[in-house]
Amino acid sequence: MVLADVVPPGSGQADTSAAPPQARAIDGRPPIYQPVDIETLKKTAPEFVVNFTEDKNGFYINGQKYSTDASPMTTVRVGTYQHWRIVNDTAELHPFHIHQVHFLAYAQNGAPLPMAAWLDTVNVPYGGSVDVVLDFTDPVVRGMSVFHCHLLNHEDKGMMAKILFK
Repeated sequence: MVLADVVPPGSGQADTSAAPPQARAIDGRPPIYQPVDIETLKKTAPEFVVNFTEDKNGFYINGQKYSTDASPMTTVRVGTYQHWRIVNDTAELHPFHIHQVHFLAYAQNGAPLPMAAWLDTVNVPYGGSVDVVLDFTDPVVRGMSVFHCHLLNHEDKGMMAKILFK
């Protein structure tokens, strides 16, 4: 779907006098997924919380070390958006990364970020949190994928988890 402002020639200002047309794909078909009100979604409780922790034995997500034979930590329905909170309960920074999808990082430690941005990796400050809205409308591959700390040493020592796109 392509969104654009209609700007009358020479005015430099968007024409907001008419209501915007119903959302349509570039070829005129209705969108596959209905548009979501992200502002409303931001105000909801997180649907999933990722909690980064560590100790002398390794790195964890939600108290679990990654295992190739583990079940997915969470399952998401393709075609949805979800509000997640990533919490860093350690004394060092952890960059959160998820494969196949992107997210809108919009708040840190409960305060709005000055510039919300669509990303696939975000730094989660030590002792802090980041709130994101994940876009599960079009993952590259359906099935199993992963999210993890994007520091290789942390990921390799367990700070990774499976996610199922269903």
